[in-house]
Amino acid sequence: NEQTPLSRQFALRAYRRGHNTSALASRRTRRTASRVRFLPDRAMSDPVPVSSKPAGDADEAKTSPKTSPVVINALSVKMAGAIRPYLDKAAPALVMVSTAFGLAEPYVVALWAYLQYVWEKLQPYHPEEMFPALAGFVLVFFGGNFFTLCAAVEAYRLVGFEDTKRAISKLVASYKTARAASAKDDELDEDGDGIADVKQIGKKELVVRKLGVVAKAVDPELVADALTAINTGLMAVVATLRVKFAQCVTLGVTVGSIAHNIVSTHFEPVLLELTPADYKKWVGPTVKHGCKLAGVTLAWSLQMTISAFHSSSRGAQLFARGTLSYFVRRGYLKKTAVDETGKFFNACIVVFGLVGFWSQFWSGFSLPFPLNILLLPVRLAEWGLRVLVFMLG
Repeated sequence: NEQTPLSRQFALRAYRRGHNTSALASRRTRRTASRVRFLPDRAMSDPVPVSSKPAGDADEAKTSPKTSPVVINALSVKMAGAIRPYLDKAAPALVMVSTAFGLAEPYVVALWAYLQYVWEKLQPYHPEEMFPALAGFVLVFFGGNFFTLCAAVEAYRLVGFEDTKRAISKLVASYKTARAASAKDDELDEDGDGIADVKQIGKKELVVRKLGVVAKAVDPELVADALTAINTGLMAVVATLRVKFAQCVTLGVTVGSIAHNIVSTHFEPVLLELTPADYKKWVGPTVKHGCKLAGVTLAWSLQMTISAFHSSSRGAQLFARGTLSYFVRRGYLKKTAVDETGKFFNACIVVFGLVGFWSQFWSGFSLPFPLNILLLPVRLAEWGLRVLVFMLG
């Protein structure tokens, strides 16, 4: 038939294709065998790694993998390499800070030791009662001059004093731990050449080394909690000062607006007639802002008067507590005199407070000669807080 030769042709082509494929596979097999035959003996003798765990532990191995020490060291090197450029950039600033701290530390430690020595010498006079009594006396008769400082201290006492007290004790303990670790590091001689390692490196390497020592010795959670407590107290002070400043400004602007309505009706026309034509445009804004400034100044004076009354009351309490405790200890008064719920104690507070407030108001909230020199640091702190309040407002 005509189809027979055609079918034979297809069969012949399929046979040739299969023969070529099998021949190619055979050549590949022989080539691989020759390569295996000429492998080194060491490669052929290595055993095939077989797990000693049963097949059922495969899931456990997946869920709890063990990290190789090589991997950990590689990650440490990688992280150190990533942090190193930043440390190199910050090294000059860290050296300056370290140098300043090293210069100031002996003086601070010496000052603290001297204060402790003075405190021990004053123990026969009971300084825990004497100093509050002296502070109360200043508040009773001169507290109106420091109303911003009084408000800040009162806010800090109510919100963050106890937490800050505990935080400072924790920071002091951390400082002692870091200092002991640093002193121990100063004596290390790992290379065994008889010279301490810290004396054989530069300033930058020394700063980085000491930072590592401090980081290992100090508990970061403890330091973070202490700084958070201090920051909370400071934020309470800032919020209190801003509120007081906002109250003064609001009251002053309101009073100034009322005064401007009166001045613009009765006095501004007269000022316009007396002012030259070229400067008449300045009369309106000058009167408006002048009235607001006068209102803010009046509100500030009222706030000073209110703060003077508050400081007189608070100072009378401190002064009465300290002086009455001294008289009780000397035997001049009975123990019931220091009872803060008793009539005698509260009567002393009322008398001291009224006398002090009247004295401040009569003197115009001014300091006499010796005290304006002795209380100069306190005055500087007061003016610094006022500038801070003005900037925050």
